[in-house]
Amino acid sequence: MRFSFLAPLFAGALAAIVVPLLVHLVHRERKEAVSFPSLMFVQRTPYQHASRQRIRDWLLFAARCLIIALLAAAFMRPVLARTAAASPGGRGGTEVVVLLDRSMSMRHGERWTSAQRAVRDRFGSLGKGDRLTLVPFDVRATAVNEATADGAALRSALDSIMPSDAGTRLAPAVALARRILAGTALPLKEVMVVSDFQRSAWDLDDDVTLPPGTKIVPVDVGAGEVADRSVRSVDLRRDASAPRDRVVVSARVVNAGPAVKGVAARLEVNGRTVDERRIDLPSDGGGTVTFAPVTVAGEGAPARVVLDADAFPGDDAFLFRLRRPPSIGVLLVEHSDAPAERGIFVRRALAIGDQPTFEVRVARSRSVTAADLVGRQLVLLNDAGVPAGIGGAPLLEFVRGGGGILSALGERASSRAFAGEGGALLPGAVGDPVDRLGGRGGVLGYLDRTHPALSIFGAARSGDLSSARFFRYRPLQVESGALARFDDGAVALAEHRVGRGRVITWGSSLDGVWNDLPRQAVYLPFLHQLVRYAADYRPERGSYAVGESVDLTDAAGDRNASNGGERFTVRTPDGERIAVGGAGAPPALELRQAGWYEMRRAGVPNERPRLVAANPAPAELEFATFDPVRLVNALAPDDDVVVSQGTADPAQRLVEQERRQSIWWYLLVVATLVLLAEGWLAGRVSQRRLQPK
Repeated sequence: MRFSFLAPLFAGALAAIVVPLLVHLVHRERKEAVSFPSLMFVQRTPYQHASRQRIRDWLLFAARCLIIALLAAAFMRPVLARTAAASPGGRGGTEVVVLLDRSMSMRHGERWTSAQRAVRDRFGSLGKGDRLTLVPFDVRATAVNEATADGAALRSALDSIMPSDAGTRLAPAVALARRILAGTALPLKEVMVVSDFQRSAWDLDDDVTLPPGTKIVPVDVGAGEVADRSVRSVDLRRDASAPRDRVVVSARVVNAGPAVKGVAARLEVNGRTVDERRIDLPSDGGGTVTFAPVTVAGEGAPARVVLDADAFPGDDAFLFRLRRPPSIGVLLVEHSDAPAERGIFVRRALAIGDQPTFEVRVARSRSVTAADLVGRQLVLLNDAGVPAGIGGAPLLEFVRGGGGILSALGERASSRAFAGEGGALLPGAVGDPVDRLGGRGGVLGYLDRTHPALSIFGAARSGDLSSARFFRYRPLQVESGALARFDDGAVALAEHRVGRGRVITWGSSLDGVWNDLPRQAVYLPFLHQLVRYAADYRPERGSYAVGESVDLTDAAGDRNASNGGERFTVRTPDGERIAVGGAGAPPALELRQAGWYEMRRAGVPNERPRLVAANPAPAELEFATFDPVRLVNALAPDDDVVVSQGTADPAQRLVEQERRQSIWWYLLVVATLVLLAEGWLAGRVSQRRLQPK
């Protein structure tokens, strides 16, 4: 055990003890003054000073000195630590577990070389009776050898480990180290952690500790300046001034390190450079580079954005599948008797949709044919009811096959407009219009913000649908599926399923005749979200991050495939072929490498492979670190803090230990109690001196 102080210069405050000393030595007692008419008859007596040059109230004096000493000690911030002793001979060996970080960030500069060197040095320092287990970890942790002291076997195991493309998690590695140490019979234990200690790797719970007495040796190989440029994301948008098959590609570039100018960024499609731009990057900042529009043919093509090479080439390129921007085909049906300008709000709202865009075809109810449903994912019945041109049967078949319907019930969309087979497109009975013109109108009193159709309004400052005023509406009588209600309790929005399709029914108009909703800021996101949900829109991702899982049925573009029996053959970026899915197994692929994955359906030899792009996890490209002392103190039990001599910065180690112990706080509490006692003692002494003798 030893005491250390973080601010020893405050020891000079102990000199303040001289203050109470002087107070007690020179303090003069107050005497009662007696008036005499003349002093000529009073005998002169020499004044005695000796009694006033000695301390008489020792208890009060000690209390005052103790207060000063406690305050000085508190400001000195004491730390009580115990240094782990070296393994004495005759006490047995040490169970050593080496946790070696092999995440992608370890490829930066000389980190991996320094890590290997540190581990080899630990191999060479093993003593008689010691055993060592090597545990490489990224998001997973696995021991690569049985506990041994065989140097040749340990070096062979180390040489077989290479950095991966995955991120970093400390919890699996620490959990495995705990299991190894818990099962050992050796008296001494040690955990050596070799890592760059990225901040994103910290996922330890507060109660995770190692066995008491474990020596923890962190080895930080991430010291030094970081200079890295990376492409973090790519955005695809349709070129509004060109046909639909032309796309504008923008890339987000992040710089870690000093500012650089004129960094070259290239857009490559099918291995061929189609455009190159230059970008200036600020210090520890980023920017966006936008390339010239490119034409997308067919189902798309493999592409990437590449930067000039730097010291960390693993993140200089971002892979993605270049494809046309996603869109939803919408058939907008308006009543044949409605004025042409009645649907202007809906048409303009859908025209400015983005991510996805809406390909809208407008048709009058009497002129709709079955051919208009081809290529459409949604039919929007804007106060039109069942189109007289096709009747209810084709619409029902459309919905059962996976299409969606959004119905707005206005002036012309009564229950009679859904007669016959069209009645199945309503969630229940539709009431007569409710007139709220007498006051300020009705409002929406209830929203199911947990439902996907309304979830965008669940966050703070996401829009307030209750600001819209409804002067007329048709109440829906439903037993289930109510998503919104008016303030009088009537159902305003309801959902029901027909086959594989979704049917959303809105009990008022969307054209601003029965309400002022189109004049509210929430109208656009409200309509867009209803269309997306009713059409069962799921964005097709052009790229993924290492560590994510991919549903291969979605990647294959077949949402109706059975998740329990579809089987796929996947070729990984390193050329390995693996089987995914099958009977009873979900067709989910975990991405463990960066690069291109080729996917084919089993049993379909001539099928063109689908490509899945995997890029490094964004968190792994953040080079912010945490102090290794934090790990040492987090893993050591509270009642047995072990300070490792291997910690890189002893000063920082003391700071972390002082923060955990907070001895200064207890010293201030004691000083406060002594101060209260000193006040009580001083009062008693004063009263005693004022009493007549």
